Amino acid sequence: MSYKLKSFLVILIVIVVGTGIYSNKLNKKSEIITPISTPTFESMEVTKVTTPIFFPNLKQGKLNSEDINLISNLSNQQDILKDILFQLIKKLEDKNIIKKENFKYEVYLKNRTLYLDLDSKILSSAKTPQEELLLIYSFVNSLLTPGGADNVVLLINGIPTDKVNFININKSYKLNSNI
Repeated sequence: MSYKLKSFLVILIVIVVGTGIYSNKLNKKSEIITPISTPTFESMEVTKVTTPIFFPNLKQGKLNSEDINLISNLSNQQDILKDILFQLIKKLEDKNIIKKENFKYEVYLKNRTLYLDLDSKILSSAKTPQEELLLIYSFVNSLLTPGGADNVVLLINGIPTDKVNFININKSYKLNSNI
């Protein structure tokens, strides 16, 4: 055999033996199980996200606010807004401002404008223009306070409406903390 061929075979044998030794070390390491400590439920911190909702105080003629805890696993803004609406309507029902019914409502966000589609029965429960205005701004302020939108456009039963009872609602509403 030639010298070049012998050198090539020696190099090839060294590579095969080196690869075998390295592979054997990796196999032994992979047999060792490293325990992973999983956090216990007690050690996990649940982050509570709160936001204020506003509801009419009909005796004083103004809006009162109360902090609510949002559902913690909500990921998109529309679900957060629906949770705020759900809790606000429940609060309005508990305070006997609106009747306890299954109200239909939706909220859409487009170009920093919220479109709030309410059931006509919600606003029709107001007995005076002031009550209706407070009820409208309870929705507007509750939805705009968390941020992400600049104004609210009200729809009644899916369509723009001039008025339900007293007030012309065919306009855009901005946050009003003085009401």
